[in-house]
Amino acid sequence: MLKTLRYSQRLCRVCSGSKNVTQKRSFLSEAYRCDEAWSRRLDSPLLQKIKPMTMFAELEQKYGSAGKVNAVDVDIFVNSVTDDSYIDEVMKTLHNLRQSTEATNILDSTHHAAIRYFLQHDFIQELHEVLNDRLNYGIFPDYFDFNMLMDHFLKRKDYASAAKIASLVMLQEDAGHPITNAFCIYACHKYLENPDDWKKPEIPQDTSKEEIKVRVKYLRNPYFDDHFDLTDPRDLVGKTLNFQGKHRMDALGRTCQLRGLILYKKYDDVLKLIKEWLEVIQDNIVYEEIFELISKDNSNLQDQDFEKFKLVEASLSLLKEKQNLKENLNETIENLITAAVKEEAEKDISKQCQIYSDWEHVRASILQTQIKAIEKERRIANVEKIKKELKEREQLLTFFDNEEALELQIEKIQEKERKEDERIRKMPKSEKKLRALITAESYIPPDIKDRN
Repeated sequence: MLKTLRYSQRLCRVCSGSKNVTQKRSFLSEAYRCDEAWSRRLDSPLLQKIKPMTMFAELEQKYGSAGKVNAVDVDIFVNSVTDDSYIDEVMKTLHNLRQSTEATNILDSTHHAAIRYFLQHDFIQELHEVLNDRLNYGIFPDYFDFNMLMDHFLKRKDYASAAKIASLVMLQEDAGHPITNAFCIYACHKYLENPDDWKKPEIPQDTSKEEIKVRVKYLRNPYFDDHFDLTDPRDLVGKTLNFQGKHRMDALGRTCQLRGLILYKKYDDVLKLIKEWLEVIQDNIVYEEIFELISKDNSNLQDQDFEKFKLVEASLSLLKEKQNLKENLNETIENLITAAVKEEAEKDISKQCQIYSDWEHVRASILQTQIKAIEKERRIANVEKIKKELKEREQLLTFFDNEEALELQIEKIQEKERKEDERIRKMPKSEKKLRALITAESYIPPDIKDRN
């Protein structure tokens, strides 16, 4: 039933989206996705032997009995699925791995395979759920995944999804790749053209009328880390722009910092930053277009925030008087992406194809190590079984030789039990307690019958 519902929802999204989504040229070429190299993993003799549904059932049984699943088994399962009907199984398996002690051993290829699977079959809602719920799924993209995801969403003009991916880069504090950084800036600026596409998640309301009282040992003090606890899209996009801007020592970086900090409502930081710029830099501090964008971003502020923003506007007017850059901001960012792609794309493709090959060897090596460990455990268990059988046989064959010693041993045990019994009976009200204990153990609760 759940699979049918998911399929119906997906079909509706595809049918509705096919009319509204206008495809445009993506920044990354088709070759960047390395689809052919990725598909070659299925030629592996190991993955060809896998029957996904059978393996999923085995993983579920293992998790139910042992409370954990092997990371390499999960990797093999996630890499082997190609049919879009396994979405629930993939999510359940990732969740089980995350909840087990094997979570720290998750393979890099598992992250990539899961992301590829969701993207290939257009499970966008599930993709965002898994990527944002790191505690329950533990899937963390690398720079190649980030680039592939943002390019996919930008091509479809799904700027809200692209901005969500950009915020993940900020949360992982990863600013080491030029294409990823340029994509993040572009995704955030394009999203802010229509910010209503990404709503703040609603706080669940308790509609039950029944009052339930729960005794707790202590109450936790409320804590907000101002990073992973962020849920407001405005704060996430603002902090992302500020994060990426801090890693650029140019006018575009300063422009991103300015817009990001104001979105993020870090007004004291904005005043400090503008003062510093005015003292150190003479001209071309920011792009002139940003002042209009900031005014648009903050047109619907609440009263309390509006008063604080008024103080920022005074400093912005001083910054506006400077000779700033007049170039179009979107074109500047697009040119930045184009330059980064021209510089880094070929290196990324070559590196990623090599990584796919390395992952196959790593998977085979870990699996071989696991098989050897299982075989070793089986041999040890077999040796222990043989030793136990030999000991029992020895006791049987030497019973009459050791009969007197065994009888003395039995007498010692009986004497010890007798003394313990006497000690208990000497305790106050021991007989009453023993009777109560016997009564409790023999108590059989009555059947509860339906009065209706």
